[in-house]
Amino acid sequence: MSSPAPPYRVFPRFSTLAAGLLALMLVTGCATRPPVDDDADTEEPSSQGGTLGVAEGVTGTAWAEMSAPPKAGALQPDDLKWEIFRVPGKQPANYSYVRHEGRDAVLAKAEASGSILRHRHRIEPDQLGLVRFSWNVPNPSVGANLALPQLDDVPVRVVLAFEGDRSRLSMKNAMLSELSRLLTGEEMPFATLVYSWSRVNQPGEVVVNDRTDRIRKIVVDSGDHGYNEWRSYERDIRADYRQAFGEDPGALLSFAVFTEGEKNEGQLQAFYGPLKLVPASAVAHK
Repeated sequence: MSSPAPPYRVFPRFSTLAAGLLALMLVTGCATRPPVDDDADTEEPSSQGGTLGVAEGVTGTAWAEMSAPPKAGALQPDDLKWEIFRVPGKQPANYSYVRHEGRDAVLAKAEASGSILRHRHRIEPDQLGLVRFSWNVPNPSVGANLALPQLDDVPVRVVLAFEGDRSRLSMKNAMLSELSRLLTGEEMPFATLVYSWSRVNQPGEVVVNDRTDRIRKIVVDSGDHGYNEWRSYERDIRADYRQAFGEDPGALLSFAVFTEGEKNEGQLQAFYGPLKLVPASAVAHK
């Protein structure tokens, strides 16, 4: 009698969905997937994903300190901790702290690879305020179009993951969440809001992921311009969530940056400035 298939093959009908869907599945603070044993006889090790561990090149740096959410008292080590979430089916991209044009930055390098650099931090709905971020893309990305899954390479994304009433998930989304748990050890978020650049879609346009409506993107810049320069943005999280999902958000559970370059030729690079969360109480007192 043949041995059972590995767990990531339990739902074969969803195998074509996994790579594209999980490329934006920013996880929500569940238990970390156990590390893969390099000596184990694994049929498809590149299909496995999940949290690889601490991002050593970013954690504890000046960029991490500038990206730490506001809090009372001194910053603790966990406030400066960033981790790598590996996208199933892809090799991890590389993230490292650098100084670029006089700024503290994280340099993302991706070549046939993609992974998420995230920080887990909970913010209750009534304290959701602004998110400020910046990026610098040295070279154009060929053929990027958020509306076409086969041309889904985008050099820069900022990703926010939210809590919500999971009993409201459709059967399809519930099954995809279970697939995420099997592939990564963690359920997919109730909702994921992505800020992204596009060469085709217009600023302000909402793009719904073609595999699940629980991932929605807002285009913050577009066109074939702005390369080799810092582009800065300030967004109202609550207003953007309402625009994208048509309802009020739940608690924020994590925030991240995400660069992938699987479909590009050669190495794709991008710089991210610090991600700064401004609580609603601070916005109200401006």
